[in-house]
Amino acid sequence: MKYLFIICILFWNLTGITVAAPDKAQVMKLLEGRHWKLDVESFQLLGNDTDKVLIQIGGDTSLINYIRFRALDALSLFPSENTASFLELYAEKSFAPLARRGFEALKNGFYKTQPQRVKRLAARLLKHPNPQVRISAARFMRSEDAPRFKRFLKSESDSWVRKEVQK
Repeated sequence: MKYLFIICILFWNLTGITVAAPDKAQVMKLLEGRHWKLDVESFQLLGNDTDKVLIQIGGDTSLINYIRFRALDALSLFPSENTASFLELYAEKSFAPLARRGFEALKNGFYKTQPQRVKRLAARLLKHPNPQVRISAARFMRSEDAPRFKRFLKSESDSWVRKEVQK
């Protein structure tokens, strides 16, 4: 009986370890590296709560930006409402690199399941103060909403932006 009790406790502890949210250090390790590439399989093996850790990393202003950018990219693998809200928030920020990556991650992760949500965000980003964000949103709109894209071209004051979105 004593051994059965010990085995049950051991099994219960091991089950808790495999189901628990990944440690921030585990996720950070997957975000580091000189020649980083989004490793879909490795991130998905970390479990369902990985998105919470990635959101924490993406929002941590004390971290170097390339880690935060990679966290936003990895969030596209976890299409939850919490993830979508976070990416929308970051896409509308004025810091252009985060805004652009937030939009790209939302587009990559949610276009198949929530295309209207991505389209609404892209429409709002057509008025973003940063031209790089406008370019990213306009390129998306070019294939999704041709009339809105044409209106954007007519209203865009920077000729180089108009040229870039048509590439």
